[in-house]
Amino acid sequence: MKFRFLYIVFCLSFLGIFNSSPVSAETGKLADKKSIISGKALYEKYCLRCHQKNAVGEAKIPATIRRPGYITAMPLNEASHAWHHSDEQLIGNILNGLARTKRMPAFKSRMSEKEAGDVVEYIKSLWPSRIVACQGPRHMNCM
Repeated sequence: MKFRFLYIVFCLSFLGIFNSSPVSAETGKLADKKSIISGKALYEKYCLRCHQKNAVGEAKIPATIRRPGYITAMPLNEASHAWHHSDEQLIGNILNGLARTKRMPAFKSRMSEKEAGDVVEYIKSLWPSRIVACQGPRHMNCM
């Protein structure tokens, strides 16, 4: 019985369940803590106002009182579909903005591709390891 318990703990540790450092689905490597710290600072400067603390997004506004074309800032945590996109797509959205809404402007004049990548690493640090493991195209075959 003790062996079985230790075996399960080993397997879960190997899979990253007990790992305190997020693993990047894109590279399979641990996220760089400096990138996460840098990304958090950039997130707080540019993203926090709309996407809120811990990337929970804005509360939905009922269509009956919402301005036409107004889109609330989506959650960037596991509650929404941000994790369905690759790092490259997320970085592109940060740098180039979203055509469907002026509320998500292009940040390419304010941050580099590396800095946008740091923001993505910070956002991913908020995701559970099971979500990180299913990021991008893999989300169709996970869960």
